[in-house]
Amino acid sequence: EDIWTEEFTASLQRALKVRGQFYGTITGQLDGRTRAAIRRYQSAGGLDSVILSLESARRLGLVAVARD
Repeated sequence: EDIWTEEFTASLQRALKVRGQFYGTITGQLDGRTRAAIRRYQSAGGLDSVILSLESARRLGLVAVARD
């Protein structure tokens, strides 16, 4: 919750938009359009959810990935 800000949501929307999953204006709001885009993106990997998984956030480049 600490990192889920308007700026994070806008970054999520931009990341989904460049991948052809988010349609519309970047608003920074976690609205129905954003949730639908999250579902579309994640369903390709077998996860049918509007809740952004940590793995999806990492694949989108929104969360740092630990290196060995």
